Amino acid sequence: MQQHILVAVGPSLSHAALALGIARARESNARLTVLHVVDRLPFWALSSVQHDFGASMTCIEQQVREVEKRTLQAILASSVNGVCVTIDLPNGATVARTIAQAAREFDADLIVIGRSRSGAWRFWQERMADAVSRHSNRRVLIATNREPADAEAATKATPLRFTITGSTQRTPA
Repeated sequence: MQQHILVAVGPSLSHAALALGIARARESNARLTVLHVVDRLPFWALSSVQHDFGASMTCIEQQVREVEKRTLQAILASSVNGVCVTIDLPNGATVARTIAQAAREFDADLIVIGRSRSGAWRFWQERMADAVSRHSNRRVLIATNREPADAEAATKATPLRFTITGSTQRTPA
């Protein structure tokens, strides 16, 4: 039985990991920590230095706020004991190592992570879930997202339905 579940979320705004983490927290009456690791200097922002670096930084900040907003709304709608934590990616660290370190620091029993979309240009990169489990001694659960990105957050275990105003999510009629 889990007592503390860490859910790693990212800028893709996929709700599969969050919905699965909330469902597991409900089932076991566990605490929930939703972690968003922010890379303030991603590779694509570096390429825009000569054009408008400030606009890139503004875009990253807006993305961080949007992830926090949607995460907090999902936690509030689910009524589980949960918090949202945003961490800047430390220099020289990877997102996977940061997630694993956070799981140790928060004493999480389980790490829930979404399945990342693999692109042809990333064929040499390790999957995030594999990298997290390699750096951590916690169990890692991979949430699959078989629905489009704008679909409602739901799991087979416990349906989670919420409406976010001003977003592209659709609610069934």
